[in-house]
Amino acid sequence: MYPIISKWTILDHFRNEAIAALKALAIKVQQAEPDTWAYTVHTPDFNQPSLPTPAAGEVIFFEIYKDEAAFLSHVSGPVFTDFVATFGDMFLSSHGRPYTTLEIMIQEAGFFRPNCLP
Repeated sequence: MYPIISKWTILDHFRNEAIAALKALAIKVQQAEPDTWAYTVHTPDFNQPSLPTPAAGEVIFFEIYKDEAAFLSHVSGPVFTDFVATFGDMFLSSHGRPYTTLEIMIQEAGFFRPNCLP
């Protein structure tokens, strides 16, 4: 198992279009990448008391891949690279690509209940 968290930032004037594109991305990943075991996209709920207050435009990806090879296949594959080529300008950028943070994790404990799936 290869779990990661990645954060991106949507530019203010692209919020609605970016959210729609991210929803479509998640569906395409589900359909085309069987070794991507989980792929969820989240934005902050500013009606809740998060501490610290998240940045406006923040997008958090929680992803689980079969292994590192599956992750590398995702980021170099056509679904993700086409998404970045088409919609990358809707996000905060660095060196011509969306600026992202990436944290690769080791699951130490915990579980997923079957009813947590949408």
